[in-house]
Amino acid sequence: MVENKSKVYKKIFWINTITVIFLMLTLDIYLMRYLISNVKESQLYINEKILNDVDNELEYIYNHSLRIVNDIYTDDFVVEDIIKFLNADTINYLTQKLDKLSLSNSSYHIGIEKFVRSSFMSNENLKEIGFVSFNMNTKSVFNRSNQINVTKVNKEDFYSDVGLLNILTDKNSISLLKEINDPINLETKGLMILTYNLEYLKKVLEKYDQKSNVLILNNIGYVVYDSDEKLGYEPYMYYEDVIHHDDDKKIMLNTLYYIKTYLNKDGLTVISMMESKNIENLYGSIALIIFIALSLIFLSQLIAFFKIKNLGNRTNEILNAMDKVRHGNLDIEIPLTSDLDEINYIADNFNKMCKDLNTHIDKRYRAELELKKAEMISLQNQINPHFLYNTLESIRMKAICNGDKEVGKMLYILSVLFRNQLKDKNIITINTELKYCTKYVELFKFRYNDLFDFYIECDDSLKDKGIPKFTLQPLIENYFIHGINFENSDNILKILISSINSDVILIKIIDNGIGIDEEKRNLINHKIQNDIYSNNNSMGIINVHKRILLEYGKGYGISLMTNDEGENIVIIKIPCKGV
Repeated sequence: MVENKSKVYKKIFWINTITVIFLMLTLDIYLMRYLISNVKESQLYINEKILNDVDNELEYIYNHSLRIVNDIYTDDFVVEDIIKFLNADTINYLTQKLDKLSLSNSSYHIGIEKFVRSSFMSNENLKEIGFVSFNMNTKSVFNRSNQINVTKVNKEDFYSDVGLLNILTDKNSISLLKEINDPINLETKGLMILTYNLEYLKKVLEKYDQKSNVLILNNIGYVVYDSDEKLGYEPYMYYEDVIHHDDDKKIMLNTLYYIKTYLNKDGLTVISMMESKNIENLYGSIALIIFIALSLIFLSQLIAFFKIKNLGNRTNEILNAMDKVRHGNLDIEIPLTSDLDEINYIADNFNKMCKDLNTHIDKRYRAELELKKAEMISLQNQINPHFLYNTLESIRMKAICNGDKEVGKMLYILSVLFRNQLKDKNIITINTELKYCTKYVELFKFRYNDLFDFYIECDDSLKDKGIPKFTLQPLIENYFIHGINFENSDNILKILISSINSDVILIKIIDNGIGIDEEKRNLINHKIQNDIYSNNNSMGIINVHKRILLEYGKGYGISLMTNDEGENIVIIKIPCKGV
């Protein structure tokens, strides 16, 4: 049987090894192809996305320039002031401006300066705003520091054979040209040149964390913007190759590239470039991953081999131990390992089972001896109550004949207790047990009538539940012998019966008497908790606990404590069962 078990482990190991290797290699091949295709498509998509984002930024610049031009004509004061600025030299313009301000009620002049400031505030990348006067042949350039630079220009510098040059370019900047017309006669008085800084386009690339490069070329192939900052405002040597290239294929420039190009409406060519090696070097990475995966498979299967071999040996030890137990040897013990696994759990519980079985057999043997001894004592004790009952009845009748009714009543109560001890079963109702207690307390009422009060509180639903006979009487007797304080007249003895839940009944016997000192109480609780009993005929606390334990098992019995008022409490816990 042991050999067959070892073969099973070996078979499991080899099946697992072959399956893992096959699945791993199949998965690696599939993933290799999938990853290469997916990564390439993903990076090319990002390359195209960068292209679109850059073009959107250029479109935003164009739309922003249109809004600024429209803002001129929406304010009559602004357009009037700009026309005056274009028609006059600086001295005449300032003279007209001061004259108009002195005649108005306003504390400031609404004109070209305010327009320039608001335009700069509307776009942080707006670098300069220039105004070209055809009348004065000058170009006045405002920068963000509110400085003005005036230079001489010719109107022809801004026009070609087909009309106005809509765009001018320089390194990392782009200028959009817009004509300014007099709204009265629609005559063109000059130009407005809006120059934008393109360096902020680097932020577009930073969003994607890609090794892409963005170029912006003007209509004659000059580099307007280079995100790598390697090229200045110069002709791009691969301009013709780029504009005629198919985007789906690689192109050889200074090295192999994947590129995407877009020609916008201003004649600017936007190029997003990614070196092909940044994609294709994934082959080396994938090969390394496959090598690591195979190495891990080998290492894991090597570990699994030794682990399964160890499991087989430990399983054989359990089987050998079971075989010895089958032949009657309960002293066997399987050696445990430090592994926290099921086999160790089985071995540990097997060892505990053997020990518990040995203990159970020993306890069973001792219990049978105790039972026979108890039966013998019970037969002997039955003689004494019969004799005492008959004797007490004779004495009671004599006391009544002599006119001593109180003694007669006491003897009657005592004889009833003896008679109930003979007649009732071992398990009686709680109600019957309480009647015994009441009868017993009545005996002491004759002697200590003014020294104590006795109370019983019990839920009616619990009165028909079962309890071992004479469970409470010995504890009450213990109170009258050791607990009552004869120096006080306010002694109280209470019995409180309640249920914790539907399964457990809790009985508390509470008194305010002398009580038990803490050391003795702890000693009794220690004996109860650790099943330390003395072999005597006492009907005291430990004796009652032992009878409850024998009847109901562990989890039930007696414990002692005191409450905050210093009262002594005997707690009895029994199951909630019928008789």
